[in-house]
Amino acid sequence: MLSHCLSIGCLVLCLTLPCPSPACSLCGSLAASRSIVYEYQEATMVAFGSLANPKLGPNGKGTTEFNIEKLMKSDPAVAADKKIILAQYLPVFDPKSPPKWVMFFQSTKAGVTPYWGRELSSSAALDFAAAVRNRAEQPDEMLRFAATYFDDADSVVADEAFLMFAKANDRSVARVAKQLTPATLRKLAKNPNIESERLSMFAYLLGACGNADDAELLRSLLAAKSSRHYKAYEGILAGYIALRPTEGWALTEQLITDPKTEFLVRYAAMRTLRFFYNARPEETGPQVMRGWALALKQPDVADVAINDLRKFKRWEYTKQILALYDQPGSQSPIVRGSIERYAIACPSAEARPLVEQLRKKNPELVKELEADLK
Repeated sequence: MLSHCLSIGCLVLCLTLPCPSPACSLCGSLAASRSIVYEYQEATMVAFGSLANPKLGPNGKGTTEFNIEKLMKSDPAVAADKKIILAQYLPVFDPKSPPKWVMFFQSTKAGVTPYWGRELSSSAALDFAAAVRNRAEQPDEMLRFAATYFDDADSVVADEAFLMFAKANDRSVARVAKQLTPATLRKLAKNPNIESERLSMFAYLLGACGNADDAELLRSLLAAKSSRHYKAYEGILAGYIALRPTEGWALTEQLITDPKTEFLVRYAAMRTLRFFYNARPEETGPQVMRGWALALKQPDVADVAINDLRKFKRWEYTKQILALYDQPGSQSPIVRGSIERYAIACPSAEARPLVEQLRKKNPELVKELEADLK
């Protein structure tokens, strides 16, 4: 039987659930958003229904009835009651038109317990999640299917379609991007009200499957000066590179090396390098490495390049990076800290003298960095 309690602790449990793969680096913080599709995949049981009879108890606690109207996903071994008493007060302002909710359940020692829920106006997003689940054995097909819902009339469905790309890794996104239809992406990229994280993703996808006119559209977005465009810059630049590689890579190098360019734009160009190295290292590796090498000479973005070179285990730059340690332009704590972390992680003998120097000067710092890197 079902365990009939939904506590505050259960509501926040899903925050600790892992993302199925490293998230796309073009979508910023939105990649960490809760996803109905992902919870649908992970949950033992999913039910859609309505709330009724909320009762407020002492200290703000209470109970609410959850009446199941549609069992979207179930465990054959569990008998699902039609009414569940949730151990939380959830307001119902109009009993004649109660709010609709989806509840997600997980298996526990006590049975199947609700761990998260959210209000939905309809079950459309759950139908979408079920359709995605039917394609679970074909990851690329899942993303292609999701892309057809980017501008769905149901905003929750459109959000879920976007989150599927946001939670996919860069390589998967790049692989599928070439197979999409540009018409919807073009419309979304032109939408002046679309938030920056979505614009970043949609602009890249458009560049991967678009045409010459789309290159001009992306170029105009790169020239825009609003904060929304700055926050979406890495995806717009990535899309422009996909359509016009020669001009796009030249622009990227210009942005990285021009100290007069706004820092946010230069930092976005560094994130574009990271995206392409994640997504298509075999094709774009030389251009990315050239960009990182140029960035090492720029005091305000050198730390970004050093950290990425360490994460991707590119130890051939050890000599060049260590040489920066005592240079006047690299004396900021951020850059020196990045060099120290690179040296500690580096397996090359070239890095040992600096590590030993640090160990004698500040052994606790070295221990802390070693533990952090592990």
